[in-house]
Amino acid sequence: MTYIEKVILIDAPIQRVWGAITNPDDMGEWMFDETVIINLQPGGEYAVFDQQTTGLFSIIEAPYLVEYTWRQATWPLEWPDSIVRWELTPQGEQTQVRLLHGNFPTDDELRGHDAGWDTYWLGPMKDWLEDVV
Repeated sequence: MTYIEKVILIDAPIQRVWGAITNPDDMGEWMFDETVIINLQPGGEYAVFDQQTTGLFSIIEAPYLVEYTWRQATWPLEWPDSIVRWELTPQGEQTQVRLLHGNFPTDDELRGHDAGWDTYWLGPMKDWLEDVV
């Protein structure tokens, strides 16, 4: 496995899901992170997890696709950034979310992030989106 792929169906319309991954107020709420920074434009910066994860937006096609670099503060400078891609597809009032994360500097980082996406992102985001009216 050279990249992570996650596909989930969320019982929320695409615009709400888009907001949950691109709006700093929404993201901060479901992540319980008051330090979320998002400058949603090509080349714009973001920071999450108390600014321990940072990167730059490379592709933005609202509300269907967003891609950005991903770097952990603990990574050595010589390690390359990894790449995260979110693909959203409306399915009636629901949204299919396909997450791809690749270009990991080590297999250990890939394995750690594989579990982390479920625990820290997809699970809490889905719960928040499906509980919020």
